[in-house]
Amino acid sequence: MAKVEHFIFVDESGDPGAPFSIDANGNKTPTGTSRFYILTALCLSEKKLFLMEHRVMEVKTKFGYMKEIKSNNISLSLYKELLGILNELDIKTFYRLVDKDIYKGIYKVDGNPKLHNVFDEYNLVKAVSHAIQQCDIDLIEVVIDRTDRRLYDGKFDSFDSYLIKKVKKQIGDKDKDRNRISHIVHVNSNYVNAMQMSDIIGGAIRDNFTKKNTELIEVIDRECLIKVP
Repeated sequence: MAKVEHFIFVDESGDPGAPFSIDANGNKTPTGTSRFYILTALCLSEKKLFLMEHRVMEVKTKFGYMKEIKSNNISLSLYKELLGILNELDIKTFYRLVDKDIYKGIYKVDGNPKLHNVFDEYNLVKAVSHAIQQCDIDLIEVVIDRTDRRLYDGKFDSFDSYLIKKVKKQIGDKDKDRNRISHIVHVNSNYVNAMQMSDIIGGAIRDNFTKKNTELIEVIDRECLIKVP
């Protein structure tokens, strides 16, 4: 089994659907999808992963909160203390935000194998590539919040192969043998604290851009939150 020394935890806020459908006459109908789509890539060494897991459990215990952490169901005080762990451990989070009001690219196209995951794939590659380049890391396990809509043929294989190939191309390594991504795994976030942290960071970014709550993002030190172009 390939060695792993670093982890990137990827979560999303919002959905990959187009904001409008267009009928035969060219009329637009709102689909009810989210305006923003946000991907967060939490970059951790093995040591920082263990430290963060420990601190998250300490904070949850302090607040008597023993459920899955979700951005829409925790108190403001718990939310802020959890976000403070990023500053405490100097953990970098890279995020890519798509504003569908101005986005001109392709959304997912159901029923088309080539385009079924195109929106997810493109933005995931951007977020993961930027995190790898900025952190300058190798031997990475990319951990993605499991979403069944990414399955076209009942497997994640094609999605994973695309991600590995495109990340390598995006980074443009001169050393062709450099081992960037060792593994890709898709997990259920309810038993992975690092994934839950990625979720609440995405929630803080979303709430800042929607103006629902601008306090949360202010908790995170600027150098710990990096926007992916």
